[in-house]
Formats: sequence, C-alpha cells, structure tokens
Amino acid sequence: MATSTYYNPVRLTFGRGSHTALPYLLQAAGGQNKLSIMLLFGTRSLKAAGHLDAIAKLLAGYRYFLQGGVPGNPDIDDILRFKKMTDDFNYNLIIAAGGGSVIDMAKALAALRPAGASSVPELREIVKENRLPESEEGIQVWALPTTAGSGSEVTPWATVWDREEKAKYSLADPRLFPQAAIVDPLLTVSLPAYMTASSALDALCHAAEAYWSKNSTFLVRLYALQAIKLITGSLQNLLADLSNEKLREKLSYASLLAGLAFSNTKTTACHSISYPLTLSYGIIHGVAASLMLGQVLEKNLPVIEERDALLEAFGVRKPAEVTEWVRAVLAQAGIPARLRDYGVREGDLPDLVDRSSTPGRMDNNPVEIDRQFLSELLSGIY
Repeated sequence: MATSTYYNPVRLTFGRGSHTALPYLLQAAGGQNKLSIMLLFGTRSLKAAGHLDAIAKLLAGYRYFLQGGVPGNPDIDDILRFKKMTDDFNYNLIIAAGGGSVIDMAKALAALRPAGASSVPELREIVKENRLPESEEGIQVWALPTTAGSGSEVTPWATVWDREEKAKYSLADPRLFPQAAIVDPLLTVSLPAYMTASSALDALCHAAEAYWSKNSTFLVRLYALQAIKLITGSLQNLLADLSNEKLREKLSYASLLAGLAFSNTKTTACHSISYPLTLSYGIIHGVAASLMLGQVLEKNLPVIEERDALLEAFGVRKPAEVTEWVRAVLAQAGIPARLRDYGVREGDLPDLVDRSSTPGRMDNNPVEIDRQFLSELLSGIY
C-alpha cells in the first residue's frame, strides 16, 4: 500500500445535544477573562427554530455580541459590509452558528480583519490572489453547523461569490481551519425537506469527489466510503420522516466524514460545473453539484481506484443508477431536476460550458473534461 498522509487540526465535538457542552469548551479555551465573542448567524432559521436564544444563554457571563443577517452564498460586497460592521468590535472568537455560508463568512472575517480594504475592488484583489494578511490577533473560529452538508466546519477554505464579475473564489489557507467544531444533529431537525436534501447531496458530492480526486489517499477513501453509505442509506428515509433524530444523526455524521475527506483533497468536476449554475441561476449549491454526479462518475470510472467499493457504497451496479437515485431524491423533496426549470435557456448552454472550468477544481478531476463532454452533459440535464 502506498504511503498516505492526512491532516486536520479541528477539535471535534459530536452528538445529539452536544451544543450544550459549549460553556465547558469555552472555559477550557480561556474562560470569561480571555474570550470576547461574536455570535454570527444567518437571516432567520436559527432564530425561528429557537436555537439562537438557547445558544445565547450558554454564553452567559461572557463578553459577546450578536451579529445576524448573513445571506446565503455571501457575495464579496457582503463580506466587505460585514467587515465594516464588525471591525470596531473587540472580539477574539467567532462562533459561527449556521450553514456553510455562515461558517465561510466567519472564516473570511477572521482572516481579513487585519486587511485595510475599504472598497469592493480592493477586497476583490485580496480575495482573488488569496493574499491573506498576517495577523497577531489570533481570532478563533468555532463552527456550530445547523445543516448537514457543507463540511466547512472541518475545511481550510471559504467560498466567496462575486456576482458582478460572474466568478467564484476560494480563500484557502491552513489558518482557515476552525479551531473547534461542535456538530449537534439536533440543530438540523427543523430543516425543511429541500434544505435537508440539498445539503445532504452536497455532502454526497464532497465524499464522491474526494474519493476520485487526484489528491485522494487511502485514508480519504475510508472517510468517503462511509459517508456515501450513510447518505444513500438514510436520506430518503429521513425525507419521509423529517423529525427522526436518529436519521438526522446519521446524516450529520456523514456530512462530517465527507468534510474530513475533502478537506484534504478539494472537490473536482461536479463542483466546478455547478458554480455558474448557482451564481447565475440561483440553483441551490448542493442540488447544482448533484445534477451531474452520475455522469461525472461514469466519465471517471475507468481510472478510479477501488471502483467496485465506490459503486457498492452507492448501492448500485452502474453510474446511471446514481443519476436515477439523485433524481428520485430531488422529486421526493420537491426540487426541480432540469436546468430549464431554473430559467436556463438552451441558448445559455455554450456560455455555461465556457464558465464550467474552475481552476483548482476541474484540474483536480482524474480525467480531462473537454468541451464536448461538458456540452453533452449540460444538454442532457437541460
């Protein structure tokens, strides 16, 4: 067996009710005398589910402030806006309670706080060049995910969207690993079917793409296989019983394993092709990536190491069955499965082909994805 290496420094706490361990973890990290906290969250789901008040109560006695309103898929101007809103506050810990967008925003704020950027063009250059400023402030990010899918709680990068430039950037640096992640499946129980499905499909793509990535290793594949088995074996049952805590726990565990897998590999063609679909047509990220999962699997299959184990994890004999399974999940969750359903016109497909190759993702795919394949793929899901 070839030598495998693996690195992930995130301190993990997992399990139903684990968010109640927050006071003990804070005390171990320095306590009330050393920590000043920003509790960062999204636009409505955390508060609507009653989790915001519960988490805030766990911070009693600490210096903290609430900062909500993080939008889904935050744009570069959103990051600048939140940076300006929070730069004057004295904090050394961000607790990011939300989905991947909230956690990515926390990473960006912590990394970019020392930057002197005061305009979108200035910040854009820093982000495009991945030129993170040096800092002695040492702002920690603790992730408290409320979805089971993004994996951002255990990865060293943050997604930044730029609708003006029609681009997606990725801040990438080992300093972007959160210092801690508290993964409590109970925080996901209130998710509706479409969010449950889309986030789980995102995790499924993370695991599959980590498995066949050029950077894959034996250890990564172990995480990926277990994640795929859990998702394909649990998701449809959960969509039929959204309040089932045991199934929520399985999906949270699967999402975490998928995050641990792709934290060492990055993603590949599915994610690369999905970015313009999300950016220009608002297709939910996990859905966009999953639409072509079976087709990309079929393209990559001849060169995938231990391909039989991968198919077995999916519970299929051939890649076309993965496509059928994804479409069944989308139908069960009431999510459209055709590009035309999202306002994509047939005449838009050549532009999507042009924009489908994201550096660092498409070139991480184990086989070359050419324009003909992209054109046929997009036409096939149109």
